[in-house]
Amino acid sequence: MELTRRTFLKTVLGATAALTLPTRLIPPSFGVTAPKVREFRLTAAKTEVNLGKGPTFFAWTYNRQVPGPEIRVKEGEIIRVLLKNELPEETSIHWHGVPVPYPMDGVPGITQKGVKPGETFLYEFEGRPAGTYIYHSHAGYQLDQGLYGALVIEPSRQTRSYDREFTLMLEDWVMKDGGGVARTRRRPPMHRMHHNHSLLEPVYDGYAVNGRIYPEIEPLIVQRGETIKLRLLNPSSTTIYDLSLAGHSLTITHGDGNPIQPIETDVLRIGMGERYDVEFVANNTGHWLLAAAEKGFGEGGLRIPIIYKGIKTKIASEPRFHRGLRFASYWDFKSLDPSGSAISGNFNKFFSQTLSGGMHSPLWAINGQLYPNAEQLTIRTGDRVRIGYGNRSMMPHPMHLHGHFFRVVNPYLSPERWILKDTIIVNPMQRMEIEFFADNPGKWFHHCHNLYHMMAGMANVVVYQS
Repeated sequence: MELTRRTFLKTVLGATAALTLPTRLIPPSFGVTAPKVREFRLTAAKTEVNLGKGPTFFAWTYNRQVPGPEIRVKEGEIIRVLLKNELPEETSIHWHGVPVPYPMDGVPGITQKGVKPGETFLYEFEGRPAGTYIYHSHAGYQLDQGLYGALVIEPSRQTRSYDREFTLMLEDWVMKDGGGVARTRRRPPMHRMHHNHSLLEPVYDGYAVNGRIYPEIEPLIVQRGETIKLRLLNPSSTTIYDLSLAGHSLTITHGDGNPIQPIETDVLRIGMGERYDVEFVANNTGHWLLAAAEKGFGEGGLRIPIIYKGIKTKIASEPRFHRGLRFASYWDFKSLDPSGSAISGNFNKFFSQTLSGGMHSPLWAINGQLYPNAEQLTIRTGDRVRIGYGNRSMMPHPMHLHGHFFRVVNPYLSPERWILKDTIIVNPMQRMEIEFFADNPGKWFHHCHNLYHMMAGMANVVVYQS
């Protein structure tokens, strides 16, 4: 989806438009204006789709499109979403990255009952903080079947200037055997999972952007001299992408919705569940590709054409991945969000989390335990909580904590260089530490965002004690 400073593109939710209702949620008083309420309707249903390359197949969709419609609001507005379930099984919506109130988090068996076929559920929460987020089903393997979309909360006051904006959802698909989705149906919901039913991770061979596979992806049209903003979101089930834009460098401005000191890079790594806002200056006329490095094992293959206005050539230049390229990592980021300074490093709760599994087994564990039979992480409001990850497996694990942002606090990071995130990649044989302030009471899911690792046991729950 493209937005420009010269035009206003109203989000359309399939056949049902978003409604803007200036409803008062608090009693009126002198000088106080109630926040605006933005209402959206999402219907989860089985839909025949085609990604432009490969077979037509049935996916599970929001409003009969993949990805689901973009939800875009202003910071501070009330987001009200009515979900209707037309699927043959229970479903939900999780607002990935947004620290919503506990009952709105959308995890069946933890924060709500699954929404049964034919039923509806109303989600309502404040659109805050500003940032780029994902909404997706948190029921079983439904994320892998197409149930995801973008949620953009625009800041109340812009701090950066750009001319054109694009939202890009990076998706992995199983295209073999007339598929499009992995063979995940008729599996029990995660909170009722018996791990002898866990599925081995499939081999993905189709990589789409906004529901289209290259070369059928709609090109991004830019004009020389413009500053272009890209919102990059990775709802993929198992794929980490290393992205580079031929002929240009990328400037990272936000990680998981949180502002950082802008930093240039040639390669950006984005794991499952992560989001990055990046910018580039259109100062090199041509037909270029924003592409993922080929890594083997089915990863890579993602291509996004970027064409300058007036260029007629159909031949696109690909980025070249080689030694010496700048590769920005967590250690290079410096947060511009002052709220992270409240996490002082003087923690009073510590949890060690050993990540293990694989090696010809479909099971993945934390501290040798498989969810839902995993030890809970018990905390109290006001705690400063530190989690130490030790990855003893041969696979990376993007670990995600619901309901909170956390600060990366590895000891070798300088005090002034840190970032607030909600998802972080823990690489094989690596140790990482994060810290968060316990200020959102409830029961919060904590898990690997590789869908097949999560469904095979790599999860537990953070529980606030009263």
